[in-house]
Amino acid sequence: MKIKKYFGILILILIFTISMNSIFADSDFILELTNVNKSPTVSNLEIESEKIQEICPTSKCELEFTNTSFIPPNPNNMTIAHTIDFTLLYNNTDFDSDPINKEYSEKFSERMKSCIIYDIINDKGREIYFCNDTTNIMNRISDSKGWYYDSIGIYDAIKNTYTVKGDLIDNFTS
Repeated sequence: MKIKKYFGILILILIFTISMNSIFADSDFILELTNVNKSPTVSNLEIESEKIQEICPTSKCELEFTNTSFIPPNPNNMTIAHTIDFTLLYNNTDFDSDPINKEYSEKFSERMKSCIIYDIINDKGREIYFCNDTTNIMNRISDSKGWYYDSIGIYDAIKNTYTVKGDLIDNFTS
């Protein structure tokens, strides 16, 4: 009986490890927010994939965050939502261009309107929500170019953090 019990625990640990690796594996989009319940602050934003050249053509970009919001789940609405607005600043001295146009900026908005919670860990002082949204979108304001990400959100209510990891599924221009 003890062998079956330990074997069952080993299988559960293996399944948990595999699922965590799939969640935290390389992603095209990573967003990390801290202090989400009071004043959400972006601590990390990474954008990968071949589409990065469309977003930052010089590969020397800086981000200036202008607005960040976070809406946690509640008993009447088991979804999570967030929005970040930022300005992408880059110096395009790599290009032969008019000196007036060497410094350039573009405004972007990234949002997840309804990340549906599919699992909650509420154990031993932990309160972690896992959610999924296939309509996480980042838009470039100037030309309405957008990128859709299939994303997983992880909200830690105790640590007051929120992490989103997503894979690019489509892009568009409206």
